[in-house]
Amino acid sequence: MAGSVLSETIIPKAEGRAFELQAGQVLRLTATAGKQVGDVTALNLHDFREWFSATYSPQRNNRSVRRVERLYSGPPFYRAMLAIENDSHGVHWLGGRCSRTLYEFLGAPGHRNCHDNIVEALRPYGVKEHEVRFDTFNAFMVVDYDSDGHFSFRPPIIEKGDFIDFRALIDVLVAISACPNEGQLAGEINDYVAKPLKVEVLDG
Repeated sequence: MAGSVLSETIIPKAEGRAFELQAGQVLRLTATAGKQVGDVTALNLHDFREWFSATYSPQRNNRSVRRVERLYSGPPFYRAMLAIENDSHGVHWLGGRCSRTLYEFLGAPGHRNCHDNIVEALRPYGVKEHEVRFDTFNAFMVVDYDSDGHFSFRPPIIEKGDFIDFRALIDVLVAISACPNEGQLAGEINDYVAKPLKVEVLDG
C-alpha cells in the first residue's frame, strides 16, 4: 500500500513531464479533469540503455496489450520495471504514441504531440531524441480491433478522479505526456477535449 505523498505535479494539458522514482516508491496518475489519456514510458534511472518495452511486456502479461500487471524492459535486460496497482478499470493500451509526423499526415502540422512532449521531458537528463524509444503504456486509452487488424479508438471508460498506481521495482525515470489529441483528429481518445493530469509520487 502506498504511503505519504512526496511530491505532486499537475501536467498541463498537451504537455509532458518526467519523474524520478526510487525502487518501492509509487507514481499515482490521476485523471483529475475527466476522460484523459496519459502516454507513459520508463527507463532505468542509472542506465539509460534499459527501456520499457511495449512489445516484450505483453509476452509476460498473458499476451494482453490491454490488461497488464507489470511493465518489462526489452533485451538484453528482460526485467520487471514497474508493477501496476490500484487499477480499478484495467483498460489501457501497449503500443506507440502520436508524433509530429502523424499530425502532419492528418493535416495539422505543428500540433502538440506525445512523442515531442516526452522528448522535451527527458531532455534535461541528457537523453537525445534519437535515443527515446517509441514504446508506450497508454494509460486509460481504449482501443478496439476489427477482424482485419485495424484499430480504432473510443473514449476512456474512466471518470474524473480515477487513477492508476505504478510501483517502481527498480530505480526508474518515468516520462508522461498528457495526450494533446482533441477535436476531430481521432478525438475520441480524450473524449474530444485534451485535459491535464495529476502525478503524485508516494512513499512506498
